[in-house]
Amino acid sequence: MYDKDLTIFSVFHKEYPAPNCAFIKPIQVGKIQSQLDLPFFSDDTGDHISEKNERFCETTALYWIWKNLHQIDSQYIGLAHYRRYFTIPETKVKQKLWGDKKIEDQSDSYSKPLSNEGLNEISSATLKNYILEKLAGTQILVAKASQIGSLGTHPFNIEDQFIYYHLREDWLIFEQALQKLAPADYEFAKTFFSTRNTMHCYNMFIADKAFVEAYCTWLFPILFELEKNIKVSPYPYQNRTIGFLSERLLNLYVYKNLKAVGEMPIVYFT
Repeated sequence: MYDKDLTIFSVFHKEYPAPNCAFIKPIQVGKIQSQLDLPFFSDDTGDHISEKNERFCETTALYWIWKNLHQIDSQYIGLAHYRRYFTIPETKVKQKLWGDKKIEDQSDSYSKPLSNEGLNEISSATLKNYILEKLAGTQILVAKASQIGSLGTHPFNIEDQFIYYHLREDWLIFEQALQKLAPADYEFAKTFFSTRNTMHCYNMFIADKAFVEAYCTWLFPILFELEKNIKVSPYPYQNRTIGFLSERLLNLYVYKNLKAVGEMPIVYFT
């Protein structure tokens, strides 16, 4: 069922073409509250938090992966999205692998995809080999860092950007949760979030199973603490705040704990 070297779980919440690729496994999120029954893994089996998907976003899939690590017979585990995948720099994935959707390179964009002009074709085997070669020299692969914008001539740092697009109150709750549950990381976090102006987005990563175990053991108590204290929003976008904060936590954890971090560009399907 699983590729012995690599399994990348691709998060789906709607009907969309799935890659024809042995090492990419689609997983439906929010399944317990969905009317859809997509024909692959879902996040509502066993020990799960599927009902939290509206607020936790793709981390409900990550929780399911964590709780099923003992059944996933792969050396490396990854997380991607139904419209976003890791790719080789300056390449376009073959239609037979990805379906006939338009493909655009999002490697240097925080929110808007770039054009795919001049990209070359690759195969799933080439992509897998490239990923494994990159992992041989790194502890984790993440999405290529993106600039996170500015206000006039003032470039945002990670803290600025969150507060500008979301709620300052929620950022303060976030800091309090870190201070309470990850005090060893709190001082590092204050400097990291207030000085760094790029971010690895989308909660996408590829790493070994030991990383998944350690990271999820650290991450989810913080997310559950945020859930208790961040108000439910009537606006669907703002109600995803916990998911947005989990992206910041991935960046914090990686740069606080890992020494060899690799990047890959992201291909975005419209």
